[in-house]
This record gives sequence, C-alpha cells and structure tokens, in this order.
Amino acid sequence: MLTIPEQVERGILVCPVTREKLVLRYGELESVDTKRRYDVVEGVPILLAAEGQVATAASSRMVAEYERAGRTARSSRTSEKLRELLARDYRTAESLSAFDRFLEAAGGDSLFLSLGGGPSRAHPELVNINIGRFPNVDVVADAHHLPYASGSVRGVFCEAGFEHFSNPDEVVREMFRVLAPGGMGYSVTPFLQADHPYPDHFQNLTLSGHRRLLERGGLRVVEAGTCVGPLYALFDLATVYINEYFPRLFRSIVRKGWRLLGVALGPLNRRVNRSQNAHVFASTTYCLAEKPS
Repeated sequence: MLTIPEQVERGILVCPVTREKLVLRYGELESVDTKRRYDVVEGVPILLAAEGQVATAASSRMVAEYERAGRTARSSRTSEKLRELLARDYRTAESLSAFDRFLEAAGGDSLFLSLGGGPSRAHPELVNINIGRFPNVDVVADAHHLPYASGSVRGVFCEAGFEHFSNPDEVVREMFRVLAPGGMGYSVTPFLQADHPYPDHFQNLTLSGHRRLLERGGLRVVEAGTCVGPLYALFDLATVYINEYFPRLFRSIVRKGWRLLGVALGPLNRRVNRSQNAHVFASTTYCLAEKPS
C-alpha cells in the first residue's frame, strides 16, 4: 500500500476542490496554485471539500459503533469463536472469488481505495477513505469529491457504502474519473437491510439496480450476483425487529436464541445461496466492474 507521503510526492493525492497537486508545508497540505490548506492530524490528511464537514458528517451512533469496533476485545478463545459464528454472514463463493479477482493487481505501486473503509481493513492493500477520523482511516474525505488525480487509481472497493451516499451516481462518476483505464471496481450493496444511518441511509438496491448504477457512471460490469443471501437477510431483519419492537424484558433472551438458530442453520444458508434466484431475497449483492481501456 502506498503511504500518504508517497501519494503526495507522486502527485496522486490532490485538492478535492480544484484537483491541484498538494505539497506538505509546516505539517499541512497546501494546493500548489490556489494555496488551499488542509490539516494533517496524526498522519491522516483531512481533505474535505466543505469547511466544517468533518464536524457534522458522522452521527453519534456511527461514532460510537466505529470506535467500539476499532478497540481490541479481550476475551477467551471460546467467546471469540462464538462471536465469530454469530457475526458470520455466509458470503457466496462467487462473491469471494470476484473480490480475489479485483485484488489481482494489488501491491507494489498500484493504488487501491476503500470508500467508507474503517474501522477494519478489508485487505492490507486498501487505502481506507471515510468522512471521519475513525480507527484505520487513512484519508478523511467525501466519496462525492475524491482527493485523487484522474486516472491514478488501479482499484476502488466500496462495501456497504452506496446506501449512505446522498448522490450515488456522483460517487460512481468519481470512481470512474480516478480509475486508470482497465482499473477495477468492486462493490457490495444492501438490498434487504433495515435503516442504518451512518450517518444517513438513503437507498437500498436490487441486483439490477446495483448494475445500472455502475453502468450509468461508465463502468462495465463483468460479473454480478448475490453476496450475502436470503437466510441471513431473514435473520438479520428479524433481529432488527426484536431490537426495535420487543419488550425490553424479553429482548435479550429472544435475540440470542434467534441468532443461535441462525448459526445452526448455516449449512442451509449456503445451499440457498447457490440457487439462481438467491438475489430475490438477498441481504447484499456484489458487482465487479471495469473502466474500459
């Protein structure tokens, strides 16, 4: 993964407003011509197009959950294993294979971005872009105004992001702009998921809607399908229902029992995921796309 100083030195990281080259001066990034200045906080550049955006972008719920996820949990092997089972979403083999194809050119001087990345890192080569300075975020920026030079990026990854973008078509146009010819995009987007405002939630997409979104922005979809399938969608939506509407006295017991039943039905989940119509009730779908050469 290219470091931030390397990105600045090579002229890859640019002003999100004017797209001018940036230079590092006195601990700040400054655009070479218009002299716009951006803070660098503990090595993380704050490259937001609108002043004050960082202060209002993240909801309190988003901040709390991201920071909690970023902390290292201290627990026994047994509880770690149980947490892993409860959190498993049983992604399809096809979606995992497509993600591997997306990363084939990763490494060395190739730059791969993750829009909405953090507090985890989906792959060591992904540069995490987010609107807040959460754990593992490398650049604070708005996906609608990416601070990267045109044609400078080899791959753009976006998981659980498009539902949160107020103008997803603009984000795809930005993906297209920063990608080099032949560059790849890989996105995973919810279809059947409840409202989760991080910081807001604007839309979910069917598989065909997901494809058309990328195609409208100029990308060529080379593969698309179900990522997380129907059974997970059913249990996830039911868990949200329990959390939101069950009496508090019974909520915890019912939720744990329901989630354990979901783990027990894991083999059935994998079987359902292989069906041709899994996308009809999918939790998420995936698309692997390419910028035409």
